[in-house]
Amino acid sequence: MHMQPRHLLASLTLLVGVAVSAPALAQDEEPLPAPGSGGTLPVRVVDGRLIVTCDLSTPANRIPANLFVEIEGRHGLQLHNRAAASLRAESADGTPRAITLHFPDFTVQVPRRELGDEELFEEFTKYHSAEMGENALVGSIGVEVLRRWKVTLDVGNGAVRLDAPIEVSGPEGAPPTSVFVEPDGTVVAPLTLIDDMVWLPVRWANGDPGGLMLGTSVYDTRIDARAASGRGRPAGDVGPIRIGGVDLHRFVAFRPEPVVQVHPDGVVGITGVNLLEDVELSVDRTRRELRLRPTREPDFPEDDLVFFRARADEDPEAIVAFLEAYEGARLAREGARLLLDYRLSDAAPMDEVQAAVQWMYDTMVGDLRTTRMLDLMNEMADAGEDDVVIAAGKLGIEAGRDDRYPNAVHSVHGRLGRTLLDQGSGDDAWRHLLSAAFGLPEDGRINLDLGRFYEQQGRHRRAFSRYVQAVIREDSGAEALEALQRVQPLLVDDAGNAEPFSVSTIERMIEGKVRNFGAASRFVPDDDNPAIRTVLCEFFTNGHLGNETRGGAIGGALGFEGMISHFEPEHVVFLEYHLPTPKPDALCNELGRARAALLGIENPTVMMIDGQTPSPGAGKWRQAEAIYMRARSATLGRLAENTDHDVDLVAWYEDGRITGSATVFGPEEDGLRVQVVLAEAGVLYPGSSGVVVHRHVARASMVGSVDGIPYEPADLEMEVPFEISLEGAEERQLAFFDVMEDEDLGSPPRISTRVDPNQARVVAFVFDGNSGAVLSAYSTIPEGIESEDAEQSVPGEKDGGR
Repeated sequence: MHMQPRHLLASLTLLVGVAVSAPALAQDEEPLPAPGSGGTLPVRVVDGRLIVTCDLSTPANRIPANLFVEIEGRHGLQLHNRAAASLRAESADGTPRAITLHFPDFTVQVPRRELGDEELFEEFTKYHSAEMGENALVGSIGVEVLRRWKVTLDVGNGAVRLDAPIEVSGPEGAPPTSVFVEPDGTVVAPLTLIDDMVWLPVRWANGDPGGLMLGTSVYDTRIDARAASGRGRPAGDVGPIRIGGVDLHRFVAFRPEPVVQVHPDGVVGITGVNLLEDVELSVDRTRRELRLRPTREPDFPEDDLVFFRARADEDPEAIVAFLEAYEGARLAREGARLLLDYRLSDAAPMDEVQAAVQWMYDTMVGDLRTTRMLDLMNEMADAGEDDVVIAAGKLGIEAGRDDRYPNAVHSVHGRLGRTLLDQGSGDDAWRHLLSAAFGLPEDGRINLDLGRFYEQQGRHRRAFSRYVQAVIREDSGAEALEALQRVQPLLVDDAGNAEPFSVSTIERMIEGKVRNFGAASRFVPDDDNPAIRTVLCEFFTNGHLGNETRGGAIGGALGFEGMISHFEPEHVVFLEYHLPTPKPDALCNELGRARAALLGIENPTVMMIDGQTPSPGAGKWRQAEAIYMRARSATLGRLAENTDHDVDLVAWYEDGRITGSATVFGPEEDGLRVQVVLAEAGVLYPGSSGVVVHRHVARASMVGSVDGIPYEPADLEMEVPFEISLEGAEERQLAFFDVMEDEDLGSPPRISTRVDPNQARVVAFVFDGNSGAVLSAYSTIPEGIESEDAEQSVPGEKDGGR
C-alpha cells in the first residue's frame, strides 16, 4: 500500500497508569489462546522502533504490512484508515470485522481494528521505507492483543515469542514471592500488573525498591527525571539499578524523562528497546512471573551519557563538545537539533545559528538530507525564523541530487524562493522559483509565488497566468483567487481598455487542466420523450468532499455538467447547494441548508429531480457518465408528466440590484409555496474535491424567507415581486459563516462570497411545503447583464424573461 508522506514531527505520548491491580483476564474478555498455540514474531529495530512484518487479512482481502510492537500501548490492533479500507475492516453499516494477523508459523485474530496515529505511520514510512522494504508501516500491536499470551522478548535475536499461558494448580502454579536466580543466571521475579501494565521489581543502589515498567515503544530506557534529580543525578547516571543480580545500568545509559505512571514502590522508569536488545525477558501474566536473562556482555554507551549530561546542563557549548567528540553517534542528530533550539532561544549570532544548521545537515542520513532540510525549513518558516529557512535551504539544495525523494529539492527551491521574495530579494527568489517550477510545474504554491514576483515587477499578464495555474490547487486557491481579482483589472488590450474580472475567462484558461464532462447531444423533445413541463434539478454537494484522485464531489459535479450541457434551460432549471459536510466551504448558505432539511438530505452526495427523485451526486470522475445517465433518465420521465402549474419570470439588473417579479399560474392547493432564488451560473471556489468552477450556485432567497412564501392565487394566478442587492446577498452569506462557527461546524475561507453580476441568474419554482416536491420552475438572466459570459455558461438562456 502506498502511503502519502506528510511533513509532520512524530511524537510519542507516555500513557498514564492507574495504581490498581487488575486480574490477568476479566470474565467478559476474549478467551486465552488454546494450549500449544503460538509461535514467533520476527522483529527488527528500525530507527529505535520495534517492528514486525506480517500479513493482515479479512474475508475480503489480504495485505502485507509492517506494525509497531508496543507492549505498553493501550490498544489492540491499530490500523491506518487506508489499510483498513483495503481490508474492508468494517462492513457497509460500520460493523467491525475480525482481522487475522499472519505470522510465519501461526496466526492471531483480533475482533476489530482501532484507528491509530496516521501521521506517525505515514512519516515513519516516508523516512524508513528503505529499511523496512516494500511494505508500509500501517499500524501497531498493543497490550490488548499481547496480554493474552506469555510473551518472550528476545529482541537481540530478532524474535518475540508468543506462547499460550499454562495454568498450573497447586503450589507449583503459585507466582514467585521473591526474586531468585537460577543456575544459568536467569532472574525469576514476581511481576506486578497495574492497569494491564507489567512492572519489574528493581532496586536502587541503596536497596530501596522501585518499579520499572515494561515498554517497547521507544529506544531509550527512561528513568523518571524527578527521581533522578532527587538523587542529585539529573543526567540519569544514578548508579546500579538491579533486578536480582543483574545491574541494568551496566547495559544502558538511562535517559531522564518525565514519567507519568505510578507504582506503590515508586516509579524508576520504563524499559526501552536498547535494554531489550541485551536481555531475554519473558512475561507470564497468568503466573505473575517474569524471567530475565542477559544475552550479551555489558557494553555501556558512554556517548549516550555524555549527551544526557550536556542536555541536563542546558549548555550549548557542552552539546558542541559532544558533537565534536562523538561524530556519528546515535544521538548526534538529536543533539544538533537541540543545539539549534538553544541558539535560537538565546538569540545567538547568526554564524552560531548557521553552524547549528550545518550540524543538523551533517548528522542526517545522506539520502534524506534534502528532505530533512525541507522539514526544517517548513517548521522554521512557521516560527518566523527566515534566516534559518535560508540557511537550511542552501544546504538542502547541495544534497538534492542524492536525496531519496527527487522532488524534495524542487520543494526546497520553492520554499527558499518564497522566503527570499518575502524579504525583498526578488531576483534571487525568481531563480529559485523557476527551478522549483521546472520540477513541479503544477504546484499551486510555487505558481502563486511566481505570480507574486511578476506582479511586483508590473508584469501583470505573466502574473495573471501564474495565478490561474495556482487557483486550481486547494493549498493556493484562496490566495490565487484574490490575486486574480486584483490583477485582471490591470490588464489592458491593444486599445488600452482594462479587462474586467471574468469567470469565463478563467475557465477558458484552465481548460484542460481540470476535469470536465459534456453530453454528446442536446435534448430535443419528440413523441417518445415529450417535454410538457420545466423540471428543477437540484445538486447537493461540498467543495471539500473527497478529492480529484479518490473521487467524491467531482463525480457528481461532472455529471451535473453533463445535465447542463444536455438540457436547454426551457426544459430543465439547475440549482447547486453546498452543505457544510465534511467541512464548510464558502458556498454554504442558509438557503441550501433549509432546502436539504425539507427534502431529508443529510449528506452532500445527491441530485434531486423536482424534489422527488434522488439520483447519485458523488463518485469518481470516471463515473461521471453513469451519474449523468441516471439523472438524465429520471429527468426525462419527469418531463413527460403533466402539471397544473407554471411559472414565468421577468428580472432587471441595475446599479448592483436585481428586481423583478415571478408569476405563478395554477390552482391553489394546501401547503404550496413559492421560492425565488438568486443564483450564480459560474463560481470559482478551489476546494480539495478537484472541482474549481461550480455551476448554478444558489446564493440567496429573493422573497425574504429560505422557506419561500405561501402560494395564494387570485383567479389561478399570483404575482411575486422580488428585489435584492448583490451586496446584501454577500452580507447574508457572511452572516451564515458566523452561524456555522457558532454551531462548531467550522469556519470557511472568506472567498467567493461576492456575486459576479455577469453570472447572476434568477430561478423561481413552486413546491409542496410539506414534501419539497416541485410542481414547476423557470429561470432567466436579468435584463441589463452582459450575456456573453452568461451564454457560455448557460447555453440557450434569454435575457429578461420569456
